[in-house]
Amino acid sequence: MEAPAEPLKQTIAGYWDGRSPQFERQQGIASPLQRQAWTGFLNRVIGPGPKSVLDVGTGTGFLALLASALGHTVKGLDLSPGMVEKARQLAAERGLTATFATGDAESLPEPDASYDVLINRNVIWTLPRPEKALADWQRVLKPGGTLVVVDGDWFDNPLSYRVQRFLGLSITALTTFRNPWAAEKRLRQGYDGGFDQNLPLKGPDNRNRIPRLVGEAGFADVRVLDMPVVNRAMRTGKKLVARLSQPHIFFAVTARKP
Repeated sequence: MEAPAEPLKQTIAGYWDGRSPQFERQQGIASPLQRQAWTGFLNRVIGPGPKSVLDVGTGTGFLALLASALGHTVKGLDLSPGMVEKARQLAAERGLTATFATGDAESLPEPDASYDVLINRNVIWTLPRPEKALADWQRVLKPGGTLVVVDGDWFDNPLSYRVQRFLGLSITALTTFRNPWAAEKRLRQGYDGGFDQNLPLKGPDNRNRIPRLVGEAGFADVRVLDMPVVNRAMRTGKKLVARLSQPHIFFAVTARKP
């Protein structure tokens, strides 16, 4: 299997390879309510099928597998071979036809105008050159094709979030007799130490920055969608400390290739 050519991309792929064994448990569907919410969202943004769908930066196949279950023809690409292997395992376990391969989100190994829909979740902020990626995403979409970028306010830090996180981490410290701030610092260092300074969207205000970049890339009908049903489902059933410690929410940016 071919490794990413650039040293920076090798570092990024290696980081996500290291997280791939636990990633589905940490980031996958955790309840029927979550599955229903995400399925409803995909039905809304993809529309009736079957359509050809490319999931860029698929990870363990979160969106790709949901879209495949809806009857679409789906391919998922990820820079991390470990993530791709996990996605293939999950597809086989669930009897789904989605296919997966390694691929760079900024330089897709796909022909021009070959997909009706391009989707991704929590990917654009991880890219060193998001403008280059958006140009390539437009290239592989058919004229009139749909772009769906799911992200969140992960790096916004308003007072309300700071207060919630402080309360959540404090409860964790008092009830588990461990230092959750130290654990968070270790996680940040694992990511930030290798390539944080090379990621222009790893920062606040992405709700405004991402749609601006999508429009500048030449997409039409750029819209920002709230995801209240998904956000409610992602919080339902979680313990109070988890809800306080993770106050951030998803949003989506949709657009059309002219």
